[in-house]
Amino acid sequence: MKEEISLLEFLSVLKKRIGLIIIGTLMGILIFTIYTFYVAVPQYSSTTQLLVNRSKEATIIQRADIETNVQLINTYRDMLRSPAILDGVREELNLPYSNQQLLSQLNISSENNSQVFSIQIMDPNPNNAALIANTTANVFQEKLNDIASMDNVTVFSEANASSQPVSPNHILNMIIGLIIGSVLSTVSALLIEFADKTVRDDSFITEKLGLINLGSVSEMVHEKVQKDTQKNKPERLPESLSARSKI
Repeated sequence: MKEEISLLEFLSVLKKRIGLIIIGTLMGILIFTIYTFYVAVPQYSSTTQLLVNRSKEATIIQRADIETNVQLINTYRDMLRSPAILDGVREELNLPYSNQQLLSQLNISSENNSQVFSIQIMDPNPNNAALIANTTANVFQEKLNDIASMDNVTVFSEANASSQPVSPNHILNMIIGLIIGSVLSTVSALLIEFADKTVRDDSFITEKLGLINLGSVSEMVHEKVQKDTQKNKPERLPESLSARSKI
């Protein structure tokens, strides 16, 4: 049988389990805070920009040349991810990385209809990030001239070491921890509530089971029973006490 929950029942469960939800939310924030400040490795970003322009032999720039240069950026993006460029960067800097590791640090981006594209490197060391970005741009220029006999790429802006890490994002991670903690604790509260099959009121008997409620028995607390017994115990009359003392 499919169980449904109304908004009032949902709010009632939240109110009843508010302590669990608060603790779960705080635990989520605490876990993500510890991960952000003490576990996650800070990553620094450095970006160098390259300009795809007309070749040195050309004296007059035309619109068709610009469109061709813009289209070439897609080709250059693929070339930058190729082993020919990555191997050259690793060999020149003697990096202890594989091509796949270096590729995971590399991000190439460009704006629509722009002749400028960017080479971004992420690395735990800000100086290494800038060095790898600039070396990648230089190796690409050399390989492009050797492989395709083209010299229409120039470094527009060199990469510089950044003093501020781009990740992890402290505020964002704490917000994520808050959301995950609150959601998990709320779901846990609902599961605990629906797993509890204790009959709490007569509506369960009449509405859920379809039976007739013939009566109810109140819970008897041991201390209250003893108190009521002492209170209702008949007192002995003085005459009966004296009579028993004479026997």
